[in-house]
Amino acid sequence: MQNDLENLQGHWNVTSLEVDGTAFPFAGARIIIEGDRFTSLAMGAAYGGTVTVDAGATPKTFSLHFTEGPEAGHANSGIYELDGDNWTICLNMTGGSAPAAFATSPGSGNALETLRRAGPRPQPEPNKE
Repeated sequence: MQNDLENLQGHWNVTSLEVDGTAFPFAGARIIIEGDRFTSLAMGAAYGGTVTVDAGATPKTFSLHFTEGPEAGHANSGIYELDGDNWTICLNMTGGSAPAAFATSPGSGNALETLRRAGPRPQPEPNKE
């Protein structure tokens, strides 16, 4: 059985974005997951770093550790749901604890994003021995 990090591999288009209770435009915004690395593009700046997931938590949790872009050196935590080619994340952007629910409100510091896979999920390369 594949783990969630494997299932997140590839390119994801942002289909909706809400920050602190306010909807934001997201034209062209996307997230790319390659191995344990993420790149976020067209979100006001390019961001990059590592991603970890805990699919055993309820709700499932993830952490972004920024190594590139304006947030380099910081980490943010969130919750997620993965349903085939649909990915929903709610992220605390202030470095605080992961949100308890998939929601934002004024002053929460949370971002709620829905994403849709762009193209087929990359297949892992076979082990070469």
